[in-house]
Amino acid sequence: MRSNQPVIDVLDAPNGKRVSQLLFGEKFEVAKTERAYSFGQMQCGYQGWVQSAALAERRTASHSISTLGTFIYAAPDMKSEVRLRLPFGAKVKVQSTEGQFAKLPEGYVFAAHLSQAPVPDFVATAEQFIGIPYLWGGRSSLGIDCSGLAQMALHSAGIQAPRDSGPQAKSAGKLQPEGEPLQRGDLVFWNGHVGLMQGSETLLHATAFSMRVMAEPLATTVARIEALGYGEITAIRRL
Repeated sequence: MRSNQPVIDVLDAPNGKRVSQLLFGEKFEVAKTERAYSFGQMQCGYQGWVQSAALAERRTASHSISTLGTFIYAAPDMKSEVRLRLPFGAKVKVQSTEGQFAKLPEGYVFAAHLSQAPVPDFVATAEQFIGIPYLWGGRSSLGIDCSGLAQMALHSAGIQAPRDSGPQAKSAGKLQPEGEPLQRGDLVFWNGHVGLMQGSETLLHATAFSMRVMAEPLATTVARIEALGYGEITAIRRL
């Protein structure tokens, strides 16, 4: 992706609707190009169309952004020109370090905002997003949807996951043993929705109900979804 675009939309058709997003530095394998748009596949296997002008030559990343957001500066100085804001999960290539800053091809990033190692608690990653606006197809700290939140949290722990909640419900971990209490990290699925358990009773999810990422009692979520006619829990998965 070009250095002036931290996030680009993945569309269902050329100039179509947003269905996902590609973050700065993420891989996108192009299969074909039509005019200003390219069709291809994200690293997670999700397919769609992106603006060709937003793509750049392949470059191996060495680190990920581990905070909700950080800046690329023109110099290793927080008072220097800001060139770009990068979201959580963006991929960058570190060339060297200068004091507290890491040098990238695009400029300088505060090194403490970078990570190479998987996090031990993916729920803690999701908790960083509390209050972030809900965005259909979103995968960033600028806006995120329910399956995007689950995917980004799992990816931070080095766990690969599909983009959408349906495939996630079929492949993420093992089905929770019937009768066992829920625990932190369990994934709870409905038709078209997913959330992560913070503990045995509290669900963390990106929801169109409040148009943000929020934590609430699981019982409250279950009752509301059933009242709206969307059905019962379809699966609970444990990693």
